Amino acid sequence: MWKWFLTSLTVACLSLSAFAQTHSESGDAGDLPETAQATGAGTITAITGSLGSDDVDMYAIFISAPANFVATTVGGATFDTQLWLFDANGKGVLHNDDAESTTVSQSRLDNSTGALTNLPPGVYFLAISRYNRDALGCDGGLIWLNTPFRSLRTPDGPEAGSRVASWSGITTGGVSYTISLTGALGANPVDPDDCPAPAPWDEQFYGGGDAGDLPANAQLVTLPEATPCETPLTRVRGRIGASNDVDMYVICITDPAQFRASTVGGTSLDTQLWLFRCDGTGVVHNDDNPDATSGLQSTIDNRSGCLQQGGIYLLAISLYNRDPVNDRGQPLWNPGGAGRGVRCPDDTLGANTAIAGWSGNTTSTGFYNIALQGAYFVSTQGCPTCESHNGDVNDDGCVDDADLLAVLFAFGSTGSNLGRVDVNCDETVDDADLLVVLFNFGSGC
Repeated sequence: MWKWFLTSLTVACLSLSAFAQTHSESGDAGDLPETAQATGAGTITAITGSLGSDDVDMYAIFISAPANFVATTVGGATFDTQLWLFDANGKGVLHNDDAESTTVSQSRLDNSTGALTNLPPGVYFLAISRYNRDALGCDGGLIWLNTPFRSLRTPDGPEAGSRVASWSGITTGGVSYTISLTGALGANPVDPDDCPAPAPWDEQFYGGGDAGDLPANAQLVTLPEATPCETPLTRVRGRIGASNDVDMYVICITDPAQFRASTVGGTSLDTQLWLFRCDGTGVVHNDDNPDATSGLQSTIDNRSGCLQQGGIYLLAISLYNRDPVNDRGQPLWNPGGAGRGVRCPDDTLGANTAIAGWSGNTTSTGFYNIALQGAYFVSTQGCPTCESHNGDVNDDGCVDDADLLAVLFAFGSTGSNLGRVDVNCDETVDDADLLVVLFNFGSGC
């Protein structure tokens, strides 16, 4: 009798350890379905892990009866958590920031609103983030709105129907959590549907990664089916993905009077827009919306006459207060200039020099859309290495002292990236370039 009892007790204990278990995060769990962490097999009663800076942890679980499912960090974390549930294709199912009917800042997912009642059994993705790290869809919009708090919500954001593709918001790390679970089984991740090809030209999808911040590594806005300087480019989408990030793109402008680039209505970030020539000298800049008395987004066009001719240009976006400087650290635009002005370069020292870097520190991250008019795709060659001209080195329509001084200052320089000071494009700044400037001196003035 006792032998039978002990044997039965041993079997029961083995069954309990095999099928009712806590899954401990193995390494850093990914933040998307493609990188979500598997949770083994059998009943999962809890998941433990930790979050680093800007971290989100996602786990694959199997829910056999969604109406009975519960996941909560109440009593399992000391920081302000958010819980997210996605289906097998990564589309939003349920979200909670602060648990209902409590005063705590931890989270709880359950079927109290009936949102899970009619869902089929299967693999789901459970994610945890720290407030305010939020799920974004394929086009960079929120899957859930930021508010209301203390509410158990199905997707209600501008991209409610999208699968999760990324996350927004900045959070600190070094925090541990336990997610207590009811009605969950271990599972391996499944392969979700990919995001559809974006309608706007996208930095990551078409550009292949993060756009550079200088002429040498600017991202070419090109497509195989686009005819350079003929196929209209109506929008560029990208992401400021890290502190001090700046994105620069190579575009074509054929008619300066038609050109316009704007982030107004395309992001919540405090943006700045800049246009440069291929040699890195500045053309036009705007910080805050020039067509309104409020708003922190930007618009550049040719209302100030800064853009003199069509050609290949470099369009850059930065966050306030990340500004371009030359190789001596001098700003190309006066940092204290009118915030809502659309301005040609106006710093007394750096206005006619080329960008060599960026000054100022920024910490925000997030997606942006730059709406464009009068802009076109470019070829895979991007910026031409050199274009000979009449001696108008600073491209202001007038051959004058400024052009003469620019050539004299660079006199003797050699190489393939000299820009407009190499007037005749022979890779040397010498007497021949100086003579072109002198011969045309006063033209257009």
